[in-house]
Amino acid sequence: MTPSDDPKLLAERTCLRLTSRHLYGAGPSHPADEFEAIAVWLREHGNAGTDAEFAAGIQPDNYGAGALVEDFEAEVAALFGMPAARFMPSGCMAQPIALRIWSDRADKPVTAFHATSHLELHEEFGYRELHGLAAHLIGDASRPTKAADIVALIGPGGAAHETGLASLLVELPAREIGGQLPSWDELTELSALCRAEGIRLHLDGARVWQVAPAYGRSLAEIAALFDSVYVSFYKDVGALPGAMLLGPADFIDEAAIWQRRQGGTLYTAMGNIISARMHLAPCLERMPLLVQRAQGVAALFTRHSKARVIPDPPQTNMFHLKLAGDAEQLLAARDAVARKTGIWLLGGLRQVEGENAASTELTIGPASLEIGDDELAAAIAMLV
Repeated sequence: MTPSDDPKLLAERTCLRLTSRHLYGAGPSHPADEFEAIAVWLREHGNAGTDAEFAAGIQPDNYGAGALVEDFEAEVAALFGMPAARFMPSGCMAQPIALRIWSDRADKPVTAFHATSHLELHEEFGYRELHGLAAHLIGDASRPTKAADIVALIGPGGAAHETGLASLLVELPAREIGGQLPSWDELTELSALCRAEGIRLHLDGARVWQVAPAYGRSLAEIAALFDSVYVSFYKDVGALPGAMLLGPADFIDEAAIWQRRQGGTLYTAMGNIISARMHLAPCLERMPLLVQRAQGVAALFTRHSKARVIPDPPQTNMFHLKLAGDAEQLLAARDAVARKTGIWLLGGLRQVEGENAASTELTIGPASLEIGDDELAAAIAMLV
């Protein structure tokens, strides 16, 4: 048993985590807070008082239909400059559906994505087992996808030279490599190549909210390079679980059928929809500040030779942090920092195989704005 498995230590760490100020994410909150905020939103929008007032207020969506969800879908579609959108329970449902539709239309059950894609690592190969798709893992796993990766795949001698590709999925930013992005020129080159080759380009935009300030471009400008887009509402936005798939109107109509086939058309998703509607605008407003904050936080870490940031500097408000030393000892140091300063610097740490170092992911959220630079610098110095 490692020290982190000790029940007494686990209880102490839970208490420290819940009572400290967090460097990452939104910080601790009571589980009831979000549901209470949803109730307040409903009352403010007419669902209170007499029966007549209730009838004039917000009505629940019903099996994916109704003004509550349809107005929100139209709002998000307009934000991305896309013709249509569909609210879905999760990206694990939305993205394979998108790839399935593009494959069916091309009569090619073949797609491609980065080796670190969520579809490959974390979804039990749903794209293959549910939709019968074959996937090529392309490029260098330590960097974003480039046009040259597609040329190598479909060109002479490439693995997909004979079959061709129906679609390509690109994640912006790529989480498993620290939130890295291709340059804007690289992304436009990739988009142009896919269109020339008849390959549908799909955006895994789970964290796309981080990308607009990184590129200095609107979400609509980014989405214009893609044929379909998926977004998440609990990552960065901070809402309850929920996702949206965006694309042409006939594509979204077909996606709604697949959603129903997979049991994703819920009787109502009212709470999740309202949560997303409440949190989206504040997320978009604060994101440029959080990208700047992440770059400042990373610089405070890299003052120290025992800390390394990937990528350096961060391109978005997330990055990977590698610290020299043993993971258990570093976690003990983190606890000591929290006891002394009240600052919770990081969550779990993973020992890097073959190295005397441990790594973690930091997504800099609104909680970080409550910590001053001087006290943060002192806390980091204590840690390392």
